[in-house]
Amino acid sequence: MHINGVTWRPVKNDAFEHGVLSWTRTEESPTFTRLSSGDKLSWTIVGPRRCIGSRSEAGRLVPCPEQIVIPPGHAKCGSCAAVDSMDPCIRCTGRTCNASEERRMRCEETDYVLYLAVFKDQTLKVGVSTARRVKTRWVEQGADFAAVLAEIQGGRAARRLEDLVGRRRGATKQVRSKRKIASLMEQLDFSEAEELAKRFSSSLLDVLPEHALQLEDLSMYYNLDSLNARPLPWRKRSEPMNGMQLLGDVVGMKGSLLVTRIGSAFTIADLKQLVGYTVHPDSPVKIVTQSGLLDYI
Repeated sequence: MHINGVTWRPVKNDAFEHGVLSWTRTEESPTFTRLSSGDKLSWTIVGPRRCIGSRSEAGRLVPCPEQIVIPPGHAKCGSCAAVDSMDPCIRCTGRTCNASEERRMRCEETDYVLYLAVFKDQTLKVGVSTARRVKTRWVEQGADFAAVLAEIQGGRAARRLEDLVGRRRGATKQVRSKRKIASLMEQLDFSEAEELAKRFSSSLLDVLPEHALQLEDLSMYYNLDSLNARPLPWRKRSEPMNGMQLLGDVVGMKGSLLVTRIGSAFTIADLKQLVGYTVHPDSPVKIVTQSGLLDYI
């Protein structure tokens, strides 16, 4: 499997399935590998990292025709980045539009929302999503609570508002995985999160109309209720990825963070680190040395 993304998909009854997308040699569209609680993993990661491809004007994922090796910090080769229809939109701040005419028109006709995500360490994040997939966007980034701040038509107007609100004191526009991992075991109840969200929302009355804030608790989607010990990092960033193994039973996922278990020891891995690498599933286990405290009690 040549990993090209981490994804969450809505299913029936207000639920989600989560896992990774990957290219195979026989498929023109990426394959979805679901990672459900209880699944057993025995993955070996093989380098080097290769281009994950691009998106067409219709939003379809297209594999890189050359499978070009890419340097650290990149996910696509220069050729795929140049033709990717989504790249200009990812970097958009609403000031100028560098998308194609077709995409620009579609964007201006789309309904967006400005949202506020709350994390367990009391970090507040401002973001933008299309209205139809806003909850998916919340769980993709592992938010603990979230609420819609405003509804806006047109992507450029939404991005301009995001940029304006994101500069306000007390909020950010990006929360890194390292911070999410550090706060995984922290506690923040709904009433505390709601108070934080309402306090920030009330500071925006000069730019947003007043409305009733409806905060949602997202913890039910992550399946981490059984987590009774702090997970250890799967690998150090200084360790080479090639040859690393990701092992154990899946406990749950929170955004791109995957928690696995071997015995009583929990491990956490940011699956975004696998993007661009090849994964060999069902690999023979080399050696497992990790132990949890409960193994000795």
